[in-house]
Amino acid sequence: MARAVESIGAVFITAARPDSSEGLDRAGVRHAITILALSPDDHLNLHAALLARDINPQIRIVLRQFNRTLAHKIEQNLPNCSVLSLAWHSAATYAAAAIDPCCFRGLQFPEPDGPLTGFATRIAEDCGVDGDTVAHAERVLGARIIAIDGKTDVSAEAMLAAEAELVVYGEIAARQGTAPLRSAARVKPEIGRRLWSPLRRRPHRSPRLNPILARLACVTLIVLLIGTWYFHAVFGGAWLDAVYFVVATMTTTGYGDLTPDRSKPLEIVVAMLLMLSGITLTGLFIAFGASLLTRIHWVTMQGLRPVHRRGHIVICGAGSIGSGVIDLLLALGKRLVVVELNPDATIVERAREQHFDLLTGDASRDTTLDLCNLAAAHGLIALTNVDTLNLEIALGARARNPTMPIVLRIAEASFAESIARHFEFETTFSAAALAAPAFVGLGRFPGSRGRVAFAGQEFAIGEIGAEDLSRTSLPDAIPIAVSRGDHFEIAHDLHGLGPNGRALLLFPTARFREGKDTLAAAAERFLQRS
Repeated sequence: MARAVESIGAVFITAARPDSSEGLDRAGVRHAITILALSPDDHLNLHAALLARDINPQIRIVLRQFNRTLAHKIEQNLPNCSVLSLAWHSAATYAAAAIDPCCFRGLQFPEPDGPLTGFATRIAEDCGVDGDTVAHAERVLGARIIAIDGKTDVSAEAMLAAEAELVVYGEIAARQGTAPLRSAARVKPEIGRRLWSPLRRRPHRSPRLNPILARLACVTLIVLLIGTWYFHAVFGGAWLDAVYFVVATMTTTGYGDLTPDRSKPLEIVVAMLLMLSGITLTGLFIAFGASLLTRIHWVTMQGLRPVHRRGHIVICGAGSIGSGVIDLLLALGKRLVVVELNPDATIVERAREQHFDLLTGDASRDTTLDLCNLAAAHGLIALTNVDTLNLEIALGARARNPTMPIVLRIAEASFAESIARHFEFETTFSAAALAAPAFVGLGRFPGSRGRVAFAGQEFAIGEIGAEDLSRTSLPDAIPIAVSRGDHFEIAHDLHGLGPNGRALLLFPTARFREGKDTLAAAAERFLQRS
């Protein structure tokens, strides 16, 4: 996270511990405008922020906190403070990309419990809106068309060419029908062949019988046949009597209606050998049966079973980000299969209550992936804490279903870009890179939601309430959506927003990069009006 924040303009000063007044004072907190507490330790973040407020009562606080409920309560009770959960902030993008492979940025609007929305690309012809006006296309797509071929100056009456590339924003649920399926042709042929050929060449094999169990069965059959052959002669050629006696002797039933001649030692010895072999073999069969039942019970308890769902989304990793993705997808009514190596009691209980499949296993293993029915899956999201493990999962999934959308979590932004470029996993995201612009933006504007880039342009995303519109200057702002209570709708202007409404806007960052304005000056104007 520190590197991601530094890459967009932060400067780091080595000081003492951040949870000490001395360290904060050496870092210049006394004269600072904002403190960003972004360590992975929630307690440390809150402690450092409160100490900074003691030193500088006017300082703005931006906190990173895992607990979303606590974050909301802190914001309500601590003035001039914004709290953000990195896991929940990035979970929206992972969930949105799993449903719509062309989505490059997801967010909930309004925060914190609004519907899942996202920015995505579309080709007019593929969506069936070529030749339509922009206004009609927006009604068909259920989304706001923000840009056409890289131009944001969009007229509602403009006609869409067949090859026009659109950037749209709207509810993910409303856009599911227009989301294009990933074409197998977009996968590099040599990669696809290399990954798929080992599976294709491997013929289907029926489950193998345990070799030890097979040997025991053979020995038992041999003993039964030899005993039957011998006592067939003893009982005067009666095959049924011979089989009956051998089975009764080997199973130690011993009815006593048929017995060997006690005057003939050989018959007695053979009968004794049958008893001993029967006891031994029966005991071994019982041991194997108990072992099999124990294994079946363990597998059932662990959730390692074949999945028979269709159109489901496989989530590999149910950590902090994975939990957020699960919540967002369940809210959209998606069928889920969650694979977690070490699930805690909470996720197990949620699987029972919310009726999704939980498999306890290593998602990088072929046997685990084979249980997930990937051939019929809608998509897969790899969200473990290990980048190479996520890549291994993704490659294994692609081998089983080359056209399935796959979303990858990669920690480092540069590594994520390299993987997306070389392996053609286009929906590869760094959680830190997704959240860093939001944290930096919150240091200046309470409603900052991060940044989004398309067609060579970069835009800051801002959420603002109706009560702030009258005192806030919005130069070059592009309204894209409004929310009135529980009602979400796309917007081209802010008329009729209502007293309790919220608006989502895009702000071009070019004016700041070109030196026409500065973020500090814009923030100062905003704070003065507040």
